[in-house]
Amino acid sequence: MAYIHRVPALERALQILEWIAERPEGASPSDLMEHLGLSRTGTFALLNTLKARGYLEQSGPRGRYRLGPRWWTLAARAHPERRLRELFRAEVQGFPESIALVRPVGNEGVVMETILGRYPLIGRWEVGEQFPLSESAAGWVFLADRETGRRWERIRRKGIARRAVGSLLEIAAPICPDGYRPAAALAVRLPAARTSHALLEKLRAAAARLSFRLGAPVYQPYAVEPPELPLRPLRPPEIAAFLEGPWVARLIGLRTDGRPYAVPVWYVWERPAIWIAAFPGSRWPEYVRARPRITMLIDEPWPPLRRVRVEGEARPVPFPEGPEGLITRLTHRYGVDWPPLRHGLDTFRILPERLEGRRGLMAS
Repeated sequence: MAYIHRVPALERALQILEWIAERPEGASPSDLMEHLGLSRTGTFALLNTLKARGYLEQSGPRGRYRLGPRWWTLAARAHPERRLRELFRAEVQGFPESIALVRPVGNEGVVMETILGRYPLIGRWEVGEQFPLSESAAGWVFLADRETGRRWERIRRKGIARRAVGSLLEIAAPICPDGYRPAAALAVRLPAARTSHALLEKLRAAAARLSFRLGAPVYQPYAVEPPELPLRPLRPPEIAAFLEGPWVARLIGLRTDGRPYAVPVWYVWERPAIWIAAFPGSRWPEYVRARPRITMLIDEPWPPLRRVRVEGEARPVPFPEGPEGLITRLTHRYGVDWPPLRHGLDTFRILPERLEGRRGLMAS
């Protein structure tokens, strides 16, 4: 029998990936050491290597480890359609309207998956439904990448397609695994009276999240920028509407030793307050308690490049609906499950003392 040389470090790294893959809530280093029999030094060496390579990601400096973007990119390349379906089901649960995942096949669009919304009898899609690309907003998303003309230029500029179908309106946003070229689309079909700017933002944000989960380094459909993006302030109603979007904020403050820190946080906007919570293992709550003066920066990565700056004090205050209520709100808002609670939840309320927003390109 031929001797097969095996690499112990590689086997342990694969054990870690396989074990974490079975736990969507993630795993801590102590979990891995206990269940896989790994040493502390070896565990952290492997975790740091896998994290640096993008195969793992961590929720905060001491948070749990989950599969990272490099892992999902490989999975998407190996089984692109299955992975896309799985991500679609995970990302758009709770979307207010019936929504479809559409792929182009030749000159037709095919509905791969659907999830029913609050009004299942209106504007619903059927799995396997086929239609010419020229006869649907979802099809227009793909044609805009091939055709020339004012209609297609408008779609490329806005990054979203709209088409009237009788009394209904179809809206579609491109999913771009490489960040630029549409390979699939999210589509909704609803009465025009129920269309809103907030719904368009939710649809585009969901398409962006799917693109990022499929390995996109950016989300810039068609790689086309508007001819001009004049810089101007956002009015208070525009700021309020922007804060309703599922953006990730950057929380900026000072550590207890006076050094600055900046961490990504999820938030809930409940006028007049912004609520934030810490993932298990996060260090920043102790910094905020010691130095409650903070700044939050919230921006969007695509035109019209809106951004909002919040200044105020973050105070440890229980969320009115309790910790589970806040977790439910955050999970619904961002489409990603919160890790299970083992202890209490650190929640903070920010009453903005200064709230300003802008859109467009900064002046040079």
